[in-house]
Amino acid sequence: MRWGPATLYSLKTAAAAFAALGIALAIGLPMPFWAMTTVYITSNPLSGATRSKSIYRVMGTTIGAAVAVAMVPALVNWPALLSLGLASWVGFCLAVSLLDRSPRAYVMMLAGYTAAIIGFSSVDRPEAIFDTAAARVTEITLGIVCITVAHSIFWPLSVGDRLGPRLHGWLDDAEQWMRDAVAGNPDEIADRRRLAVDALDCIALATHVPYDTSHWREATRVVQALLYRMLLLLPLLSGSVDRRAALGDDAVLEEALASTDRWLEAGAPPEVPDYLHMAPPERDWRGLLRESFLVRLTQSATVIAECRQLLARLDNPDVRVPDELVAERIPLKLHTDPGSAVLAGLAAMFALMLICTFWIWTGWVDGAGAAAMTAVFCCLFAALDNPVPAIINFGGSIIASVPVAGVVLFGILPHIETFEMLCLVLLPICLVAGVFMMHPRYGGTATAFMVGFGSGIAITETYTADLARFINTNGGQVVAVAVAVGVTATFRKVSSESAIAVLVKRLHADLAVLAGARTPPDPNRTLVRATDQLALITQRLTDDSDLSVAGLGEVRVALNLVTIQHLRVNAPRAPRVALTRLLRTARDHFATSQPGDAPPPELLGQIDKALRLTLDGPMPLPETAGELIGTGALPHALIVANRAQGRAALVAMRRNLFPAAPAFALEGPSPEVTA
Repeated sequence: MRWGPATLYSLKTAAAAFAALGIALAIGLPMPFWAMTTVYITSNPLSGATRSKSIYRVMGTTIGAAVAVAMVPALVNWPALLSLGLASWVGFCLAVSLLDRSPRAYVMMLAGYTAAIIGFSSVDRPEAIFDTAAARVTEITLGIVCITVAHSIFWPLSVGDRLGPRLHGWLDDAEQWMRDAVAGNPDEIADRRRLAVDALDCIALATHVPYDTSHWREATRVVQALLYRMLLLLPLLSGSVDRRAALGDDAVLEEALASTDRWLEAGAPPEVPDYLHMAPPERDWRGLLRESFLVRLTQSATVIAECRQLLARLDNPDVRVPDELVAERIPLKLHTDPGSAVLAGLAAMFALMLICTFWIWTGWVDGAGAAAMTAVFCCLFAALDNPVPAIINFGGSIIASVPVAGVVLFGILPHIETFEMLCLVLLPICLVAGVFMMHPRYGGTATAFMVGFGSGIAITETYTADLARFINTNGGQVVAVAVAVGVTATFRKVSSESAIAVLVKRLHADLAVLAGARTPPDPNRTLVRATDQLALITQRLTDDSDLSVAGLGEVRVALNLVTIQHLRVNAPRAPRVALTRLLRTARDHFATSQPGDAPPPELLGQIDKALRLTLDGPMPLPETAGELIGTGALPHALIVANRAQGRAALVAMRRNLFPAAPAFALEGPSPEVTA
């Protein structure tokens, strides 16, 4: 963390918080501290991220307030039914939000726990529910406007300032990977898998680009095209590495390898070497491996060159790129887990019903606060495999703020007479917390501290402080943490190993669906989903265990299956029948086997038979490269030669599924696979 930018960020955030608090006090809003707390919840160092989060927060708050207004007056006379209604709404909203891993998910999550906050706090005064909801929406909107203005006008930090260097660094790493493939260096698989995680991180960060304050906002389509190519490079480069390792030293490839070195040293210009004409076609297994390597090398170089062009456009808006590079919007839909989403929703619902039952049974005066905070704790970290440590850390930070809030509330605020004096008293605490909000490790802790501190002092237009109520209210937060942790640990605690096993199994299920599709699947969605699953697996790995086997190889298999599906549709009868049998066997294998199981030997024979047919005659392919490799945004990028491309997909399938198999035989049945 750099202290200069962190201090500037803290000053801007504190100024926005005091502005929101001052305006709320001036216009007589009932709970001005909500506006101040909202500033710290919404604030983000990136102006684009702050703006996008602000929009979603206003939408979610409004929806949640409307649900509370509709539900509380109708059910207030039936406490159990009202509790069930609000708990069901929170659980439903949480489950829906987890089915969308973009920032849009914030809308439904906030709609859930906002209804709980407003609804539970209004059960004693249901006739004032509309005023309470209107105040909540107004004060939150005020806080959002203040923080958005502060981060948009005063020294804004662009998303491009953060994303640009990451994209450059990622592409540099990809080019180094290509150099390693050309040189035949051992593949550092752990480092290469990290590229998948980094690519998905860039995709998540890029969701804020449309709300940015720089020229990147007008280049959203360029960013999307670049991100797609980054994902595409992962299987292409890993395939190149695999073929190169299988070939070893090969004098025939010397010209191609030297040309690649010169091309990379020249800065990866758009003119890609004509690799396929640098080696004579041969009909033996080594010749097929060599051809497959050159196909993947051509594709990798083409995509890297296009990435360089797109990145240059992002660096300088005056740079022109060919229209076909950004001709089509590419969907970047990420993987979701409906089962985990439903389980998280049920856990939140059960936790709320448990705390509400205790509240109703004991007649606890301040049980509403505990119920509301239980909803918040269950929702905020539901996307994690094991939310318990995060809930404990966040809840503990809120609880840790209580003594500080108590000292300020009872020892200092009684002597404050003006708003200016109030700001001076609060400024040191706000500045220190704001600085630590920029810290990658302590940012969440600092935010939680400010949420607890703002709610603890609960500044209103008239000073009122009740020690018994202060202790009772904040004691409710301890109960909320305990209930959220207990229920979540019962419903949701999943080890990293179990999560990886589930992801690998789901990846194999997706491969079965791809192989069994009657019509060629959409390669765009296939690539994004498979790469995202690889990134999710990688994020959970602590070492290179056997669970990491289903990595880049499965992503390559997914794209090869899609390519073979397209080949099957356009092939003559004999190869079409061979490819259909191949796909059927692959479907049965992936649908019934466990991760790590060897494919059936007959699949090897079917791949070899299809390979022989590509040697005997042409294998017609789709006319456009968009159909071939899955994106209309690449009309010329990856098409190299009909028979070469068809053979490359089959050779890749053979290498990915049977890496230890004997060499392909031009005549006769394939040899048996040995262990």
